Amino acid sequence: MNKKSLVKYRHGNDTGFMHYVIFQKEVVVLSEEATRKVKYISEKGALDVSFDVDSDQYDVLKAEVITDPKYVEQVYTYMIETNNAYFRDGFDGLCVIKLSK
Repeated sequence: MNKKSLVKYRHGNDTGFMHYVIFQKEVVVLSEEATRKVKYISEKGALDVSFDVDSDQYDVLKAEVITDPKYVEQVYTYMIETNNAYFRDGFDGLCVIKLSK
């Protein structure tokens, strides 16, 4: 995984990085479902995001959590097939975060 496939996020006092891909013309991220960022997105429907990981500037993007197992599996498989996977031990407990303007 390289720096170009990372997005930086923040919410409240939390900051971090997520690995993303373009899947079916949409920016998507695989995440563990039981995280503070997933809870925040589920409640707020948005996330502060920067595609420049060296920048302190963030844009508020619409964010959606998708838990449909078929869709999660499709994204997981796509990431594996394109050698862009962060998670490699299966997709149980994962969800997809879809980001858009």
